[in-house]
Amino acid sequence: MNACKSSAHQRLQHLKRPLVFLGMATAMAAAAQTASAACTYQIDNEWSNGFVASIQIKNDTAAPVNNWSVNWQYANNRVTSSWNANLSGSNPYTATNVSWNGNIAAGQTVSFGFQGVKNGATAERPQINGTLCSAAPASSAASSTPVVSSSRSSSSVAVVSSSRISSSVALSSSSRVASSVPTGARNAITVRALGTTATESITLSVGGTEVQSWTLSTVMNNYTVETALVGDVVVTFANDDGGNADVRIDYVNVNGVTRQAEAQAENTGAWGNNRCGGGAPSEWLHCEGYINFGSVTGEPRSSSSVASSTSSVSSSSSSRAGSTGCGAPAKLTNGRRTISVNGLNREYVLDIPSNYNQNNPYKLVFGWHWRGGSANDVVGQGYYGMKSLSNNTAIFVAPDRAAGTDGWTNANGRDIAFLQSMLTQLKSSLCIDESRIFSTGWSYGGMMSFAVGRELPTTFRAIAPVSGAFLTPHVDSGSATAAWIAHGNNDTVVSQSSGAQARDAYVRANGCSNTTVPVQPSPCVEYQNCAAGKPVVWCSFNGGHSQPSFYSSGAWNFFNRF
Repeated sequence: MNACKSSAHQRLQHLKRPLVFLGMATAMAAAAQTASAACTYQIDNEWSNGFVASIQIKNDTAAPVNNWSVNWQYANNRVTSSWNANLSGSNPYTATNVSWNGNIAAGQTVSFGFQGVKNGATAERPQINGTLCSAAPASSAASSTPVVSSSRSSSSVAVVSSSRISSSVALSSSSRVASSVPTGARNAITVRALGTTATESITLSVGGTEVQSWTLSTVMNNYTVETALVGDVVVTFANDDGGNADVRIDYVNVNGVTRQAEAQAENTGAWGNNRCGGGAPSEWLHCEGYINFGSVTGEPRSSSSVASSTSSVSSSSSSRAGSTGCGAPAKLTNGRRTISVNGLNREYVLDIPSNYNQNNPYKLVFGWHWRGGSANDVVGQGYYGMKSLSNNTAIFVAPDRAAGTDGWTNANGRDIAFLQSMLTQLKSSLCIDESRIFSTGWSYGGMMSFAVGRELPTTFRAIAPVSGAFLTPHVDSGSATAAWIAHGNNDTVVSQSSGAQARDAYVRANGCSNTTVPVQPSPCVEYQNCAAGKPVVWCSFNGGHSQPSFYSSGAWNFFNRF
């Protein structure tokens, strides 16, 4: 494809290189700055003798954070397990980043969680300390921690001016919503992309204001940031080397809604009809240019802001399949609920976002417990650590096994019947996005998720079983379901080979080839050539019958692909 580029295009690249180098130097200067962060301790759940808590680290400066460490100490509480961080010490405790959350972009927040025991009436809320943490946001309170001053940050932050954008990537102001007024809400945006040479960089802009730049690796990775800006979401490729460097954008996910790159009409970097910006919509940016993914709110752009009336937001991402419960006040509340299924009383725990909006279809996530466990155990783990990552975008459900059983035995189909009864009740009582229903669980919970994906593929968009196998009886539909699967290579309780057999069933059903490529988080791989929208990811980790440290973020990021 690159060999076809015209000599005029080649000359254009040389003219643009001084601007590109200037932008790269500015970006590197910004990356070299020291940032501070606001660290917040939050009690997520509490019961008689235990608690689940999380710590949020928000980079509230204009410079990125590279690697972090925080510490805290209790008077009487103790931590028993943690996720999304490397935890050391035994009170005081020190938490450091893991591989996938060490970089905190300007304005972005990362979090990690832990479970503990308490000796007292309430869970403690200790002071969080660390080289990054300030007692209050660095922009509003003095701190002994290094803080980027406003004058320093304004000179070092890589902000693309309108003239630079116009000259380097030929963005037309008529084709973008020129609004960067903050909404007051935090909008989570993920760009999934790769570069062909590991030298390519992309820039995400919202409403004409640059938000973040990244240098891409040669495998598909997720690049995530939060912003309060509004306007069109635009991904720009501005350092083409004129021959070999190319960028592939798989999709952009805005607040949980995926917008596929090939569905966007405005792509000035595609190569076709012997010119840049020509040909059909594509995932590829073979030339310096950009893809416009539509407004941050998902609404079509107005005729006053767009050169034509064509909206670049794909129909699959600009609308959601809301259930019959949408538009009316919620008929269910948080907590333990009982439902009668074929004459048997079954129970589950429901967790609805605190800012529930009856007109917003929410993702629905089922978290199944392990052998001998309970719904309360899943709740205690923060729904396998995913609730803290969801940012109020999902409704969570933790079902309980039938009385007299040790897990999801599904005798005579009673657990699947229980699931279907819950689905009927939830969809009629709450606003559920019926195109984004997910299942996850560890051990016996992984077995139930495997069964759910095979029997109800038209209901569940994706599953994320960990340390599971095909031991929960089910009726195999033969149809495809997206699957993210993790299993320890030294599992002596549920052998990895049995987990691999279940994986292979999904690979076959999804039409995947046997070729895999590395994906994040390491050591995961993704099978290639699967049916559209039905990927299979396999994560073989060093460990036994356990939950890997990357379970929460890996599975949640996978769910957010849809």
